[in-house]
Amino acid sequence: MPSRISKLSAVILIAGVLCGVKVSAQNNGANNASRGTAGTQEVFRFGVGARAQGLGSAVVAMALDASTIYWNPGGLDYLERRNVVMYYSPLLPIADAKYYFIGAAYPILDVGTIGLGWLHYDVGEIVGRDGVGDLTGNSTGGEDEFFLSFARKISYGVSLGGNFKIKRQQLFQSTGRAFGADFGVLYRPEFGEGFLENVSFGVSVLNAINPSLKLESYSERRPRLIRGGVAKSLFFGSRPDQANLFLAFEKPEGQSEKMRYNFGTEYVYQNLAMLRAGFNGGGMTFGGGVMYQNMFQIDYAYGKFDKDDFGLGAIHRVSITVHLGKTRTQLREDAQARELRRIEEETRSKEAANRRADFDDKMNLGKNYFQQGDYFSAFINFTQARDIAAGAYITFSPQDKEEANIWVERANAKMDEEAKSKEEQLAKAERERTMADVDRAFIEGQTQKGKQYLQAGKYNEAIAEWKRGLERDPNNAQLKDLIAKTEGQISGRRSELLRKAQGFVNAGQIVDAVNIYNQLMNQPDITPAELKSYQDKVAQLQKQLNVDQLYRQGYTEYLNKNYCAAKGFFAQALQTGGSNAKLRQAYDDADVRCNARLGPIPDGIRQRYLEAIGLLNNEDYAAALKILEEIQPQDRYNQRILSAIDQAREGLKKNQR
Repeated sequence: MPSRISKLSAVILIAGVLCGVKVSAQNNGANNASRGTAGTQEVFRFGVGARAQGLGSAVVAMALDASTIYWNPGGLDYLERRNVVMYYSPLLPIADAKYYFIGAAYPILDVGTIGLGWLHYDVGEIVGRDGVGDLTGNSTGGEDEFFLSFARKISYGVSLGGNFKIKRQQLFQSTGRAFGADFGVLYRPEFGEGFLENVSFGVSVLNAINPSLKLESYSERRPRLIRGGVAKSLFFGSRPDQANLFLAFEKPEGQSEKMRYNFGTEYVYQNLAMLRAGFNGGGMTFGGGVMYQNMFQIDYAYGKFDKDDFGLGAIHRVSITVHLGKTRTQLREDAQARELRRIEEETRSKEAANRRADFDDKMNLGKNYFQQGDYFSAFINFTQARDIAAGAYITFSPQDKEEANIWVERANAKMDEEAKSKEEQLAKAERERTMADVDRAFIEGQTQKGKQYLQAGKYNEAIAEWKRGLERDPNNAQLKDLIAKTEGQISGRRSELLRKAQGFVNAGQIVDAVNIYNQLMNQPDITPAELKSYQDKVAQLQKQLNVDQLYRQGYTEYLNKNYCAAKGFFAQALQTGGSNAKLRQAYDDADVRCNARLGPIPDGIRQRYLEAIGLLNNEDYAAALKILEEIQPQDRYNQRILSAIDQAREGLKKNQR
């Protein structure tokens, strides 16, 4: 580097750099070359980022970091994490000359990626002297370029983006400003196999909207520069080592400008260290980098710029990249987990509301029937209300359950009174017809057996017992009445549920329709033909469910303790495309409860199990749950351990509410 630069040489050199003119500073003078027809070449064409420079500037087809703002704004939405890049390179044969870039990229899920960048160079302070060496004052010059970028993946692996940029140029006491824009596209095939696997293609247009700078009486239009290229990543070995290959071209605007070809290659060792080599059209480039804690990255490059109009020679360049936050994949998994938690809460609330509504309906119907003296119908509705409340830990209070039991007993007592009255009448009639005592005892026994089945909800078994009684006394009015009412209940309840299910299907509420058919299949008095029909209908409806609906249905079945059905829905959700850890946990919870069996606690974990039971009794649910979840894998399907886990979880949820 010359040790001294005269004022005239410095002025010509600065003006040449700022105006894009080819210049060479010499000890006693300077010459400047003419500009191309399409616009002047600029220093900012040199590029940014030590990683990109080490790869021969052939990176238009791959998003590396925030320096992608410069190389191809269309690739920004392929960045996995937020990051900030700081790049520095010496530039001119003047001690204070600076050339650096600061950029930041911020990906936003389902929106796109926003980028900000600042590219700057200046030649520092130049001490001016006249022809005889006298001081004439200090001068300076430089240029800034500010970027506001946005990119978004649209479909089929295509990402589009652009930069709006502001240029600012200063030469001595004069300042000029201009506005421009860059555009780019990056395409990564989603269906790639073989050669197309992990391949991406990129095209960008620098100065697609030309900035036109005016500095006092001098004005210029910055030329366009078209870049295109391809990049491919190769993964090999048992460790996550990687090789990246790059091939690109660039064509400046102007008849006198020739197309340049670039290539580069990079070896990445376990995402910790990188070696690079490339060719930028003007000479070989070399570089490397290191990564620390998957957050801080330092990159280095050495070589000439692709078009060394300013006689810089081979120089050293360095950049620092800071990667921030979670990756897109992690953010997407977090969002899916939040959505599944929302579905859980929504499903739980909806199921609780449905249970409450069904409970209130059954209780009100039962009371109306009771007031009308129809104790049989009252008994049926009160029994159904009691069963609804029995399986819910939170929805119903102890007072609700106690009220249902009281009304069941009242209706049953009234039925017994009616039965006793009818039995007395029948006994009198039988005595008048000299019926044998054994026949009366048999009929009475069949009547009571049928009532027991009726109370258990086994309507078909109850009817069968009463029909056996009719074989002895075909004219028995009580048995006929019981059979007729029970058959009416069976027919009416099924018809009501079928109409309700069809209404949900017509309204597109597939999950609710599946719930109704599951209720029909769980009835103890269902025939094999009816069961097969309902199973076929559920299988048909399940094909219309997506991951969220399958999870909602599975969670509904889980709340209803239909664990095998819940397991099936969770398995189908996983096969449909769900991959969240919470979904896999839901499948495991349903699986162990579906296959649970009652057995003794193994000796190796008995003491800890008893400790957890003591904590449950003291309502220390969190501590109890911690112990139970630690010992459960040692006896995976033990019903007692699983029941204790459910009790602890319900207790925690109750306390949170």
